[in-house]
This record gives sequence, structure tokens and C-alpha cells, in this order.
Amino acid sequence: MADKTGPTALLIPLVVGHRGNSGSAPENTAAAFTEARAAGADMVETDVRLTADGELFLFHDNTGLRTTNVAEVYPLRAKDPITSFTAGELRRLDAGGQVAGQYAGEGIMFLADLPAAVGYDLGVNLEVKEPASSPGVEQAIARMLAEHDDWLRLLETERVTVSSFDPAAVRKAAGLGLPAWQLVGTDPDALLLDGLDPRTEGVVADHTSLTDDGAAAVRAAGLGLWVYTVNSPAATAAVLALGVDAVITDFPANLRAALGGTRERSVEPAAG
Repeated sequence: MADKTGPTALLIPLVVGHRGNSGSAPENTAAAFTEARAAGADMVETDVRLTADGELFLFHDNTGLRTTNVAEVYPLRAKDPITSFTAGELRRLDAGGQVAGQYAGEGIMFLADLPAAVGYDLGVNLEVKEPASSPGVEQAIARMLAEHDDWLRLLETERVTVSSFDPAAVRKAAGLGLPAWQLVGTDPDALLLDGLDPRTEGVVADHTSLTDDGAAAVRAAGLGLWVYTVNSPAATAAVLALGVDAVITDFPANLRAALGGTRERSVEPAAG
């Protein structure tokens, strides 16, 4: 297995904005990603699905009810799977109006547009969400990363990772040459780690389940270790004591402050 910690090996963990700056901005929108950058995040995490007509878009839930105005725009389809909508239909939805403030009109974001929001100096973790509902999503991501100049640039500078709770999706991503990480909801013991695809680069663990033994097992396997979703000072202190490589949080500004300020950037941001 590869001995990697992610885009850059560091003595202090990377700050990863969960769905962007989702503690205050509407998750998985351009506003959330640009705010995560401004908050000092080193990376952003997002959820990737396929539309009914094959476009890659960024969305967490199975339906649009919680985070969009789908009930107003498509009242007869409000409870339908979000992947049953075409790209054109999704572009009619407001994904920002359910968060107080200036976010009304924020649209659902598509993967092709993400580099313009995060720049070339931030890392991006693409979580393959419910791959059974998006057949071929891993191959579509691989094509996007290889054929889209902005994504190719991020990939070539080791600023892209692909993760999933689904081991088959991780295996497919690894087989396509993508930097693949396994999401887990339990303490990663030796049995779990032995079952991973040997090309897996790291584990993304639930911080509430991770123990000293689990962290040690990940290290012994030569894998990187990230944790999700850390939002309190007590949880931050606990995961830092475990020596993790990256911390996923809804509040990147708070975590950045706890770690002592903004990390210097070495690559210019994308235009736009």
C-alpha cells in the first residue's frame, strides 16, 4: 500500500472544509467553497453524483428537499432521487435560499466549475456518493480529471483525492489510476485494513470512532489518516493527539485558528 498522507506531508494536519464552509454557507455551493478558501482551508471536501443525463454535480442528499427549493419548482417530483433530474433541471433549482443571509440564488454546483471556486492551490476530496445511484460515476470522474485542463492541473500537483464509503467504488477509482481513500464509520482495525484494495492510499475515519489502536493500525499499514467531521474544541484536541494528517470540519476558520493561523500558499489561485 502507498505510504502517503495526501497532497502534502505536514507536521500539522490539513484543514478540510466539509462541503466547503458548510457551517455557515449553503453546502456544496460556490459560496461555500470560496468561503472555505477565505477561511484558511487547505482542502475542500464535496460529494459527487451523476445527473440523469450524465453530468457530474455536487450534492450530498438523495433528494433535494433539505437543501433546495425543489418542492416549489418540481412539486410532483420533490421526493424523487436527485439523480433522476437532468443537468438542465438541476440548474433551475436554488440551493442557497434555505440558509439565512445573502445566499439566495446560489445554484447547485457542477464538478467542471469547482476549480474556479477553489483555485489551484487548494486540495479537493471528491466523495463518490451512493455510487449505485450513479452508475459509471467513477469513470466519469476519471475522464473529467484527465480531460479538463483545470482538473488535470490539480491532479498533476497531487491536489485531488477520491473517497467513498463503498469499497467497490474505491477499488474502481484506484483501478482508474485515481488517488483513492476509504471512508469508514468504525474504528479501522487490522481486519478492516487487510480487506482494502492494496492501491488504497488512506483512510478517512469517523473521529468519534477512532481510537489510539485504530490510528496505530492505519499507520502500520502505511496509509494516510484523515478524520471527519470535527467541529468542537474538545474533538479537535482529541484528533490532534492522534496525529492525523487532515481534519474535515464544517468550520474551517475555527480549526485554522486552533492550529495557529493561515498556511502560506505556493500556487496561484484560479481566475474567476
